Amino acid sequence: MDFNDLPYLILGSMAAVKDDSIRNVDEMISKGKEIAEGTKSKVKQTAEDRRLEATFQDLVKKGKKESEDLVDAIGKVIKDTLNSLGVVTKSDIKAVERRLDSVEKKLGPAPAGKKATAKKKAPAKKKAARKPAKKAPAKKK
Repeated sequence: MDFNDLPYLILGSMAAVKDDSIRNVDEMISKGKEIAEGTKSKVKQTAEDRRLEATFQDLVKKGKKESEDLVDAIGKVIKDTLNSLGVVTKSDIKAVERRLDSVEKKLGPAPAGKKATAKKKAPAKKKAARKPAKKAPAKKK
């Protein structure tokens, strides 16, 4: 290498650096665009996810309310049916028990030694088989 070639070397180096710099800048710009586009799509996706989540939550709430309404309607139909058939329910029995308790309180405690117990009936005695009656002799005329 000649000393006279030094300016050409410097110019060549600068051109190479310039080309590399331009290429690097172009790569950085394209990477920046990719990142920006990716971020935009992520933001759009996040917004869409939030809308879907809100819609899903609304549907779940509506489903729960409709389910409760259905259970209430079925319960009402069953209760009406039982009432029309005259079937005794637990609440009817509880009401009778409460009334019985209040009557027992008003009457006071049972006297000592006398407990209210149901008497057992003695088994029915079997009747002895009847012998047929003897016929009376016929009267003579």
